Parts: sequence; structure tokens; C-alpha cells
Amino acid sequence: MTYTTVLWDLDGTIIDSRAGIFNSFNHTMETLQLPLLERANLNQYIGPPLLDSFIQICGGDRALAERAKSIYRERYLKGGGALEADVFEGILEVIAASKARGKFNSLATSKGYSGVKIVGDHFNFLHLFDVLGTASNDGSRSTKADVITYALAELELIDADLSRVVLVGDRIHDIEGAREHGIEVILVKWGSGDEAEWSQADEVADNPAHLAKLLGLN
Repeated sequence: MTYTTVLWDLDGTIIDSRAGIFNSFNHTMETLQLPLLERANLNQYIGPPLLDSFIQICGGDRALAERAKSIYRERYLKGGGALEADVFEGILEVIAASKARGKFNSLATSKGYSGVKIVGDHFNFLHLFDVLGTASNDGSRSTKADVITYALAELELIDADLSRVVLVGDRIHDIEGAREHGIEVILVKWGSGDEAEWSQADEVADNPAHLAKLLGLN
């Protein structure tokens, strides 16, 4: 039996958003007079909910982390950070092929809806998805597991075939969220993950053509 529904992570899977995330983090750090991040240390903050990352950076100071999150979002959403990104070559063609083959496709991203809308409209890919499973703007839905819960509920409303669901992502957070729902995971190598994370996935895709094969599209 092939996959009937595909859940798609966004950052690191569909788009390379590292430049905008890095610049927005360091704008925040500079504003708060905190030590700037090194580019080599960025990966640990790509994937988890934004507030969780700032709580870690701020040494557990939640009030400071909330302020940092607000500064970050202002720069990312209104200061151009969201558009400091590129679509990974070949990935939109794989999603389009999945749609053409009659599979249901949903985003499952911890990026907030506002950021997803900005990026999706700019790169014109939101029409490829039956459901936009995103984090909520108010932060009440932010973990990967919560986002997947939301996406699956929305897919049920349109009578999507959920008999075999797979999540395509790039980080351990994708695996952890999917496992809470008993969902298989394919990690892609072009994102921010590493060998240790890939080893925990059901499958690992070397490139978009390989991903298409793993999804049964060719």
C-alpha cells in the first residue's frame, strides 16, 4: 500500500530559510544587547517552536524570551526576514506530482500562519496543499505534535484518506512529533539535520528525485 496522505515540513524541507532566520535572530540579539549567534550554531534553533529557542538562549528567563520572540517576529514578518529564503530545487515538482497522483497533501510546520502566508504567496506554492497545517499566530499551537494534530483534524474535515500517512521533514523534531501520532517519517538530507537524526527516520531522501521514488511517485 502506498502513502495516501503526505504531511510536509516547510523550513529545511521545502524552503531554505536559514538566512532570514539567522538575520532575524541576530537582529533580536543585538536589540537586546545579547551575544550574537554564530552561523554554525544556528541549526539547533531551526525546528523547535520559536519561544522554546529563546527560552534556551535567555537562560530560562521566560519574560525576556517573550520579548525576544516579539522582536524576532517583527523583523521576520515585517522587516523582510521571511523573504530571505529560497525554494529547494525540485521540491515543488515533487509536491505537485503527489497532488497529481491523487494523494492528499498538507503542510505540518511550526512556522506561524503569518510567516507561511508571506513565504507561500511569494513563491506561489500554497495551492499545492489541501490543508495549511501551521503553528498559530498566538503561539497556542506550536509544537510539531500539535501542528500534526491540527493538520489531521483539518484533513478529516475534507474526507482525506488517512489510512497511510507519512511526514516529510528534516529534523528530529519532525520525527518526535510524527511518532506521537504513529506516523512514518522520511527525512531529507538537504535540510538542517545530521546523521544522528537521519538514523531515526523510516527513510532518508538524498535528493528530490529520490524522495519522489520513496513516495511512490515514479
